[in-house]
Amino acid sequence: MKYVPLTLLLFLSFSGFSQQTVYQVFEVDSAAQPRGGIPFFNTFLLANLRKPITAQAVGVGGRVIVSGIVETDGSVSDVNVAIKLSPDLDREAVRVFSLFNAWKPAQKNGQAVRQKITFPILFQPNKPFVYANGQRVSYYDEENSPASDSSARTRYKQIVPIDNNGVPTGDMIVYERRNKSWKESSRLALKRHKNSPSPYREPTYIVGVQDANNEWYGEIFLVNEAGTILRRSTFFQSKRIGPELSYYPNGCVSEKNEESGDKSSITSWHSNGQVKQIKTSSKPKPLSPEEPEVVTAYWDSTGHPEVIDGNGYATFRTEIPSYKDTTRYTLLTERGQYVNGLKQGIWTGHYADGSYFYEETYDKGICQEGKAKGGQADTIRYTTVSQQPEFAGGMQGLGRFLSQNLSYPATAQKTGAQGRVHISFVVCTDGTLCDYEVLKGVQRDLDQEALRVVKQMSGKWKPGSLRGEKVRVKYNMPINFTLN
Repeated sequence: MKYVPLTLLLFLSFSGFSQQTVYQVFEVDSAAQPRGGIPFFNTFLLANLRKPITAQAVGVGGRVIVSGIVETDGSVSDVNVAIKLSPDLDREAVRVFSLFNAWKPAQKNGQAVRQKITFPILFQPNKPFVYANGQRVSYYDEENSPASDSSARTRYKQIVPIDNNGVPTGDMIVYERRNKSWKESSRLALKRHKNSPSPYREPTYIVGVQDANNEWYGEIFLVNEAGTILRRSTFFQSKRIGPELSYYPNGCVSEKNEESGDKSSITSWHSNGQVKQIKTSSKPKPLSPEEPEVVTAYWDSTGHPEVIDGNGYATFRTEIPSYKDTTRYTLLTERGQYVNGLKQGIWTGHYADGSYFYEETYDKGICQEGKAKGGQADTIRYTTVSQQPEFAGGMQGLGRFLSQNLSYPATAQKTGAQGRVHISFVVCTDGTLCDYEVLKGVQRDLDQEALRVVKQMSGKWKPGSLRGEKVRVKYNMPINFTLN
């Protein structure tokens, strides 16, 4: 009676052992490879690699060779450094390689098997700089061109406290050389603003430095309470320069947004590293209908292509607040067809908790008609998916209102204060305004006058709408004060 259990035990043990076999690349019929191929994998690496500040400071570049095991489900495990470069770059190479879990597993005798892989991770060299005691030190000449600390042309010294990820931890201070000594010339204050409204489930904060005019300068970060980076971008003279990167909480890049003129090229990824979507969109223009985005390609999380060269049927799944209870999240599933990159025919969307449903008909990316139903409410019919709030009389009416009601404070005129005040507010569903905030001020009296005039606009707005239903919309407005 003991023989049968023993045989079963031996069989299970043998099966468990056989499943643990790790094959080399020359032992399999087809080797493990990134879904989508090496070009997409390299794009993933370039988007995700963050060269640590300590490595940037010395300007080091080179290759780290990492090894790992591609599991039968396409994930990667046991990632290690096979050939080292430096401790900080080695850690970064392991971090990024571990994020990519979108492999096509190796095959042997018609079965998926585990396979060991090695891969080079390349770090480009850069011009070194001074980084000591958590501070980056840069030197500039009189024309604000980079200079060395020992150059006779050096006029300014800039000190920025930053951590190893580049996130500022203190004020940026600029010193000017006067009589062979350094005197503080200007200071850009470290700011940490709560991001509201936030698309995340947790509180988030914008961190960066601002000049005296409350303009963001340099790298700006969106972080959560724990300091995890969720988005990073670079600003210069109030304009974003270079790509904007958004991240999943696990550190994997979720989206890369690159602007060129009035167009944005956007590449997004699933949280396992699988490329998700490639599309382009246009910046909204005042008094002009919104141009539809153009989707070039879309893959599901398993690497299956649903849209190729702008054509195909796509299924999007997104977690969003429930229609009936905004404190709870549910899954929104949207389905429809793309033709030449544009939505075509019938598109549907429904919440997993049954709280909301919509159906829309498109022609060349433009909604022709739609209907939506939420909870017990009646079905709403519409032709425009989303509509921004509008002041009564449009832009011309807004211009007339400002010219008739805006005053230039006498104290500001005497001091020569002028500039553009940015006011943020929410347009409520009845056209009234609330939640006022001075985003960027110029001078106290000008700021207060701009705020006063904006508050006078309450009740004079046509509210925004989403799928035929009035919604609260946050709005930013610049108010100009110019002396003749």
